[in-house]
Amino acid sequence: MDQNNPSPDQHLNVLYRQTYNTLGIAVAVDFTQDNLVGDDQKKNNAQLMLPKKTNKGLLAGSVAAVYGSGTIGPCAGDSSTTFDKAVGIVVNDAVGNPFESSSGIASQRIVYAHGTGTVISTDIYETRATDGTVVLSYTAGDRLYSSRHGLLTKTTGMDNTSTIATMCTLIGIVLKAPVPDRKSVV
Repeated sequence: MDQNNPSPDQHLNVLYRQTYNTLGIAVAVDFTQDNLVGDDQKKNNAQLMLPKKTNKGLLAGSVAAVYGSGTIGPCAGDSSTTFDKAVGIVVNDAVGNPFESSSGIASQRIVYAHGTGTVISTDIYETRATDGTVVLSYTAGDRLYSSRHGLLTKTTGMDNTSTIATMCTLIGIVLKAPVPDRKSVV
């Protein structure tokens, strides 16, 4: 498969990896969160509007975080419980697709990649700033953080009214600027 033209049901390619993990039991929202309903930033995300991005639950390419003792869930950039507890990038959609094995649901575990030197390409990321109107453009060298929706973004401090901006965990660095509707390497 060409990394710049992914199949329509795959959001992530792991090009180089250090570690895959399934430590921690999944929380309920891993399988139930709606990826198209929410604030203006989420509703106006051009990458989520593409075909096959309507799956419920964590999507491959989103950021996973520690939720509590032995639990893993989506990294919510404006949540005081997970904003600085990112552990990696989700490898498979938690719910999976119709007519395929849904290992996340069966095992109640989320597979995530992590570690220095891990390189991924993904076609889901925040396309708008927190207000939902300002379009974000990415360039090589931009630092990436988790957005309030658990997607990669170059904007820190997803909750503009708090001090989270100074505490967001650096998730990665853009190696190749994304082309809308195609995968980008980070």
